[in-house]
Amino acid sequence: MNGYSAHARVEQPEKAAGQETMATCVFVVEDNADLNRDLCEYLEMCGFDVVGCETGAAFHRALQSKTPAAVIFDIMLPDADGYELAKYARANLDCGIMMLTSLAGMDHHLTGYKSGADVYLTKDSPLSVIEAALRPLLRRVGKKDDDVVEDPEKDGAWTLDMLNWTLSNSGGGSSTLTATERTIVQLLVEANGAWLTRPEIVMALGKADTAENCRNLDTAIRRVRQKVLRETGDELPVRTAYGRGYAFTSPGIIVGAGETA
Repeated sequence: MNGYSAHARVEQPEKAAGQETMATCVFVVEDNADLNRDLCEYLEMCGFDVVGCETGAAFHRALQSKTPAAVIFDIMLPDADGYELAKYARANLDCGIMMLTSLAGMDHHLTGYKSGADVYLTKDSPLSVIEAALRPLLRRVGKKDDDVVEDPEKDGAWTLDMLNWTLSNSGGGSSTLTATERTIVQLLVEANGAWLTRPEIVMALGKADTAENCRNLDTAIRRVRQKVLRETGDELPVRTAYGRGYAFTSPGIIVGAGETA
């Protein structure tokens, strides 16, 4: 329904010997049968207990027998609006919420977050990125996935403290951010490895999409890179590419967001 072409099943995560069968429960609410199947199979190989639902009604039925630690919602379902399902989950469930959709514009991102989403990814995201985004999401909402074997390559997450305006690396090094820098880093971390264009970031900062504001954004990101390297000893994991924009390429955790105005 969303024009998705199923991922080729080439990503094969290694499953550790002796892994327990009890696992963190994740619901996948997606009407595209191919994507639903591929994502469910991949997350199961990663150690999650996965429940696939192709409709909003199936999601509500599944809640009668299981309680998810996280839910991945499509937006355009045949019988429901994913935004409304996210609002329901936020109001009634103690779980993390990820939106996974073909709707990529900043307006859709903002609507998703206002509906209660913790993470917003587009369907062109690799399965490995979707799985990687689940782990810090589960940590943020206090759902420790002890039964999922951690991938050591996903250690070393950066932490953005919204309350204290700091960005810290895994070694404890910390850099104090300005208001603009904090918002830029927040947007990039929340994108979970996806590219954000310069106009998307500029408009999220409440500014007009002009060449001057895009140049100012480049300057702000260059300065925060220099500051973070100077104060933490690590390079800020933000990549840039012509015509694509910026992406945060390391795992990131946001804390203290609930206390900010």
